[in-house]
Amino acid sequence: MHTEDTVEFDVPPQHAARPSLEEQFTALLDAHRPPARIALLVGNVLRPAPGDLQRLCRLGVLARRAGHQVVLRGVGPRLRLVLDLTGLADTLHEG
Repeated sequence: MHTEDTVEFDVPPQHAARPSLEEQFTALLDAHRPPARIALLVGNVLRPAPGDLQRLCRLGVLARRAGHQVVLRGVGPRLRLVLDLTGLADTLHEG
C-alpha cells in the first residue's frame, strides 16, 4: 500500500460532531476501492469522552468491514492515554 492510497477523514470531538458524520464516512469508504488506508484525523479530540471512543471504534469497524485499514493521526497525549488504558491502542493504531 502506498501513501497515495491514504484517505484522510476529520473526526471532530464529541461535542462538535455532526449528525451525518457516520453517513459521510460511509460515503468516503464507498468512494475508495479497498484496501485503502483511512487516516482518522483526531487532533481536535483534546479531552476524550466516552462518546469519542465509541465513535472512533465504530468508524474503525465500518472501515475494516469494508476492507480498509484504519490509522489515527494527530493523537494528543490525553487520547493516547485513554486508548492505552482501555486497550484500544492495539486496535486503533497511530500512523
